Amino acid sequence: MSGQAAFLDLVETMSPIALDELDASAALRTRVDRKYVVDWAMLEEVATGLAISHRALNIDGRRAFTYDSVYFDSPELWSYRAHIQQRRRRYKARSRRYVETDRHMFEVKLKGNRGETIKRQLPYRPDDHGRLTDEARAFLPECLRATYPGVELPELAPTLRTRYRRTTFAHASERVTIDFDLTFQTHREERLGLAPGYAILESKSEHGVGEADRTLRRLGVRPIACSKYCVGVGLLREDAKVNELRWLLKRYFTRPTLSEGRTALAHG
Repeated sequence: MSGQAAFLDLVETMSPIALDELDASAALRTRVDRKYVVDWAMLEEVATGLAISHRALNIDGRRAFTYDSVYFDSPELWSYRAHIQQRRRRYKARSRRYVETDRHMFEVKLKGNRGETIKRQLPYRPDDHGRLTDEARAFLPECLRATYPGVELPELAPTLRTRYRRTTFAHASERVTIDFDLTFQTHREERLGLAPGYAILESKSEHGVGEADRTLRRLGVRPIACSKYCVGVGLLREDAKVNELRWLLKRYFTRPTLSEGRTALAHG
């Protein structure tokens, strides 16, 4: 049995939590995020410990879900450069399709004054995925003004598409997500992805020290900067300076062999 299959079998044994209960107890629209790239053996060890206290998101009997996101940035990659340079005022804007439930959202993620992540959402129609609607164009500056008074908003266009599978664990106000089978796509229809031996674990908690963080620290694993948007742009755009991302790209990301047809970036 592969490492991924063993992990997913373990997830099936965990107590379930429904989406409405998850949103009520651990929505965490404002939170501290920590990301880790771990191999499947390490992930199974961490999940075994979390299974004692955490429950796995379950929707209609499913425990792994597909996320399809399109990120928007300026032609000069303002958002990408702001994240790479660790600017205090930075944000990401995307439309997201939650595939199995066919939910659609326009989402804005910002960094707060204390380094916390703030996420705002606007419901989207299915046909709007991959586009900036008039409502989204009004919603984005409203979000920015509330956190970054006076910031200028550049013209935005679809820049990168990501697709991956995710499992989610929750306990009290802590949420843990595990992302795998990750691919990237631009309008040139190229794809790159996370090496199949790895997954991205992200802890989301009020203060940045959840049970997953404590477990990984005991195992000698430290959090890293691993924005899927920045990684995808760094891999696919020749005009993007990767700087400190270079080691991450070489170690954990690869070009998968894909036999299926490719789709256009701007349409879901």
